Amino acid sequence: MICRSVWFPLAVQSVVVAGAIGGGIVVGRWWSRSYEAPPPAVAGHPPDSPKRPASRVRLDAARRRQANVRIEPVAMSEASDSIVVTGKLALDEDRLAHIYSPVEGVLREAPVKLGESVAAGRALAMVDSKEIGDAKLDLVRQRMSVGFAKTNKQWAETIHANTQALIAELAKSPPVTELESRFRDQPMGDNRQLLVTAYAKHEQTKADFERLRTLRDQSVGVEKDYIRAKADYESASATFQAAVEQLKFTTKQRLLESEQRLQEALTTEQVSRALLLILGYSEADIAKMDPIGEGEAVAHYPIRAPFAGTVIGKHAVLSEHVGPQHQLYEIADLSRVWLHADVFEKDLVTLGRVAGKTLRFRAAGYPDREFTAQIFHTGDAVDDRTRAVKLIAVAENAEGLLKPGMFVEASLPLGTTKKSLRIPAGAVQRQDDETYVFVAVDAEEFERRPIRAGRAAAATVEVLEGLQPGESIVVEGALALKSEMLKELLSE
Repeated sequence: MICRSVWFPLAVQSVVVAGAIGGGIVVGRWWSRSYEAPPPAVAGHPPDSPKRPASRVRLDAARRRQANVRIEPVAMSEASDSIVVTGKLALDEDRLAHIYSPVEGVLREAPVKLGESVAAGRALAMVDSKEIGDAKLDLVRQRMSVGFAKTNKQWAETIHANTQALIAELAKSPPVTELESRFRDQPMGDNRQLLVTAYAKHEQTKADFERLRTLRDQSVGVEKDYIRAKADYESASATFQAAVEQLKFTTKQRLLESEQRLQEALTTEQVSRALLLILGYSEADIAKMDPIGEGEAVAHYPIRAPFAGTVIGKHAVLSEHVGPQHQLYEIADLSRVWLHADVFEKDLVTLGRVAGKTLRFRAAGYPDREFTAQIFHTGDAVDDRTRAVKLIAVAENAEGLLKPGMFVEASLPLGTTKKSLRIPAGAVQRQDDETYVFVAVDAEEFERRPIRAGRAAAATVEVLEGLQPGESIVVEGALALKSEMLKELLSE
């Protein structure tokens, strides 16, 4: 008995053979069929035509054109050296926000839906909070205190300025009637009366003293009248000077006290404003805030988006009590994603050469598309479970094609070049653990050729074994050849 073997790919390994054609058996991934050689040709009956090997397939020119099959010769070329690692896309943690309510309260509104895109500053929810109402009303009280303090300070400044002006004028010894007419409409409280009265007494006693002193010098007056007039003048002069000194001091002191009270009121108001800033209000919001006019809305607190992004999580339930421990939303900016890749110990020496460089990667969902990412972290420790270092790169995702959670295959540039046999990445086919290409035997026949692939770089793959320079391979349309080979095997 002569045994022959025909290898069938994985696509037909699920076929169950009933009975035995020359003893058919299923082995591993392949179906090996052994049978006895046919009897010698009998006179008048030509022998069977030789069969094409199972690893080959025919495709005429018309069908090749229809399937867009393109053939190119294999050649040696230079390419940047790189290593291929597997990775996974994740959210950009620098643009990820877990939204909580910074105040205790009851959730009144939550209009934003899961998956909705939101602009920066948009109100996501509304919380009814007594804490917010108290903070706003306290701001009103402090604003009123500041207003009173400012008015008091202005009044103290006016009294101090007018009093000082009157004292300066009194030093010139003007007539009392002139003083009254000049300072009648200038407010200074009781200071004008006190000063003018003391000044008038001083001037009167001074005149009496000078008159009696003249009479005494002329030996006309009585000595005791002179002595009494002198005492009255000295007393009035002392009283006037005391009034001047006292008012200089008291008006200055009251001015300083008013300034201090204003500063205290402003500080208290700033504390109230700072509390509202901590709670998320802006300076512009506080400036136009009118808690009295807001009515019952004075306790409403909006929860706003910190940046533009997409709502990827919603846990907000209406009328529920919320606070700093209750997450309401999760927002992510999906315009950029992170690529996490594992670099194993055997390749750790390359990490120093890839830091800060651009890597290329492909995702299974877009086999004909290549993406790039900027490496910004090369890890500091080997994971005990995977025995690999975590490399992280950031990729732009303006089109939204890259989804967090996708598995990818990335090529890390090593910064060196070498000459090797390289073929387009689209020419490489994979099935289970086998990597192969279709080699053109002639114009219509193609051979499935297993290869050993090396590193990938710039949309090409290095071939270590299985091909020689000058051989022609299918670089596009290989799917038509795979379908044709499967059809022939099934027909047999």
